[in-house]
Amino acid sequence: MEQMNLISPEVMAEISDGNSTKLPDNTRKMLQILASLNTPKELLASLLEIAEFSLHHVRYLAGPLIIHRSPWSDTIPQWLKFACIQERLELIFTEYEQDRVGVSSTATEVLTYMMPATYEAPLHRDYADLYLWVGNEVLTKYNKLPKDCKSFYEFIGDGDTSNASNNRIIHFNQVKNEFNYLSRSIRRSIVKHAAQEGWGKRNVNAKPNLDSTQSTPTPKPSSNSTVQISLF
Repeated sequence: MEQMNLISPEVMAEISDGNSTKLPDNTRKMLQILASLNTPKELLASLLEIAEFSLHHVRYLAGPLIIHRSPWSDTIPQWLKFACIQERLELIFTEYEQDRVGVSSTATEVLTYMMPATYEAPLHRDYADLYLWVGNEVLTKYNKLPKDCKSFYEFIGDGDTSNASNNRIIHFNQVKNEFNYLSRSIRRSIVKHAAQEGWGKRNVNAKPNLDSTQSTPTPKPSSNSTVQISLF
């Protein structure tokens, strides 16, 4: 049986070129295409490690999905889980281009974390507003709303599209504090679990000033599962 390489030798050469100051745009686009094809995040993270990305970025990409501790975790749709990984990579490349390491995760990851909690009990008003905001951001971005709905607010409203203007709209400045708290807590948890799994064992010298983690934990078996924790 003939074997086909998922990644071309040319792309691998660009990724492993230690003399290059930045990963070429076309190579980054290729990795984003791989992510859109639901390529395992462990493979993508390994490529970032070879390309000498920051330990934090490698761990952020490789780490598990963080969701609210709940028996309703199976309600999270598969497309949303895949979107989390794609957006992690997009965010990493944005930070990489800006020579920085961020502290927040994406709106998609916040939505994924919160979704199981919404099936258990009514959320506090502040977090209910946050859920509405991230839900609208993500569902409109990925075109996951019903055809007759223009927004998530309309979808969860009275269902009368002709009266859509009466649906309450949430703006980011109303949920900024809750978003910052959850998104940062989620990212810290992702990186922490990835470090515990042994990610970041390679010596990365490209940008030592970006890495706050000085020691490498004892490697543990990698896991592609989710991790359930309570953040609110």
